[in-house]
Parts: sequence; C-alpha cells; structure tokens
Amino acid sequence: MSLDSVDPMTEADEKMEPVDGRVARRQRNIDNVLDVVLEMFGEESLFPTIEQAADRSGLSLRSLYRYFADPGELLEAAIVRSREVGAEVAHLPNIGEGPLDQRVDDFVAMRLRLYARVGPGYRATVANAARHPRIGEELASVRTVFRTQFEAQFATELAKRDASDRDPLLSAGDLLTQLDSIDFLRRHRGFSPKKTGKTLKASLLALLG
Repeated sequence: MSLDSVDPMTEADEKMEPVDGRVARRQRNIDNVLDVVLEMFGEESLFPTIEQAADRSGLSLRSLYRYFADPGELLEAAIVRSREVGAEVAHLPNIGEGPLDQRVDDFVAMRLRLYARVGPGYRATVANAARHPRIGEELASVRTVFRTQFEAQFATELAKRDASDRDPLLSAGDLLTQLDSIDFLRRHRGFSPKKTGKTLKASLLALLG
C-alpha cells in the first residue's frame, strides 16, 4: 500500500475544511483505527503494524503516520483504549462491604466480566511490554490497581492476620485474581467461564476463610 492509496481527502481539502470539522474527523479516524487494532488483538494478532492497521481501517499510511509516529505509539494508544473500555466493568460498588462469601462472588464475577471485555487487549499488553517501555509501565500500573482493589475488597480478612502473614496472603490472593491467572485457566486449561469462576471462588474462600 502506498502512502496515498486510500486518502479520503487531499491535503488541500483538509486545509479548506473548518478547524472544528478537521478535529472531529481526525478523532473519528483515530477511534476507527484503534477499534481495528483491538479487533486484531482479538484475532491473536498481538503485534499489528501500521501498514496492517491502514489496510484494515481503510485509511492511508499518510494519515496514520500523521496520527502515530511509529507502531509503538499505535500499540500504546490501542492498549490505553482497551483499559478505558475495561474501566466500565472494573468498578466494584460497595467495595469491602458484606459477608465474605458475597464479596468473593462479587469480586470473581467482576474479574470474569473484565477478562471477557479486555482479555485480548491485556494479552497484547503483556506481549508488547518488554519491547515498549511505556507499555511495560502501563502493565505494571494495571497490575498494581488490581492488587489494590483486591486489598480493599478483603481488608477485613487481611486485618485479622499477623503482620508477617498479611503480605503473603495478599500476594497469593492477588496472584489468583490477576487477569494472567484467568487467562491461564480459560485458554491453557480450557476451563469454561463457569468452571473458572468456581475454581477462583473455592480458592479464595480457602485462602481467606
């Protein structure tokens, strides 16, 4: 594909377009290509190139290189988009409140919904973290948020333990409920969502009870 092969507007046309129109069109194009990259993640294409994204989105290479300086920037933007999508289902109301069994049920159900929504984007984040430092930082940040959320949901049980036992317990529960563990059970062990949920619930109750 050449740089000019699928440009929807010439540069002269763009200059004549009102500024608000150019900004809106630019954002639509960016949203479109990021959605395309997320689709590619879902197809296990975890290292998409700008050329592939241009071909799938119908935008020209010239356009994409105006939006993203290199493939790393495109990947970073798509991974941030995946995180934003996940935020819609990652919220846990009344965190830390209620009996243990209900909190375990709510927590596991939320993490399974999150995995269903952003699993491919998360796998792409893990796959690209070593090659792109900012993606590595994003991955570390997300994992820290997950740990903090687990700690808040089960603060009552953690507070009952001696200081020497508290951090190992927190680390074990955090490990069980990271998306990496859910991905392992779903993809590598072939568990259904229901079996994955039962496994996580039983493990957390044994750990925290």
